[in-house]
Amino acid sequence: MLKKENERILLKLEEKKNYLAELGEMLPNKEEYIGDLVKRRACEKTIGLAIESLIDACSMVVSFCKLGIPSDEDNIFDILVKKNFIKESLGKQLKEIKGFRNILTHRYGDINDTLAYEFMSTDLMPFIRFEEVVKRYLSNKS
Repeated sequence: MLKKENERILLKLEEKKNYLAELGEMLPNKEEYIGDLVKRRACEKTIGLAIESLIDACSMVVSFCKLGIPSDEDNIFDILVKKNFIKESLGKQLKEIKGFRNILTHRYGDINDTLAYEFMSTDLMPFIRFEEVVKRYLSNKS
């Protein structure tokens, strides 16, 4: 992989990290989150942007590493697993994160504010684990 491509992936990961940091600063306690529409929508938008950055980084890895041609967004994660870039458990978690983004973005059904809060306040490890895998891979390739 070219240095320029590595830098693009790292920039996308940094963007994701910045959104997660912003979310950490703005996320209130659960009662305030549920009771304040403006804060809730700000948190939803920010986690949505972090997820978009994560998906973009996954897509860049698949493309730049020439791992295959995904048929859709879910297939990006399948390719990363199939090519042993990430473990199956992480691939499943990333798909679930993408599904959460779809619920937030497209408003499929009602959003369970309690579950959304729990996700935003406790379930962010897959973001970190994916970044660690990518950085380890890039450092081994340089």
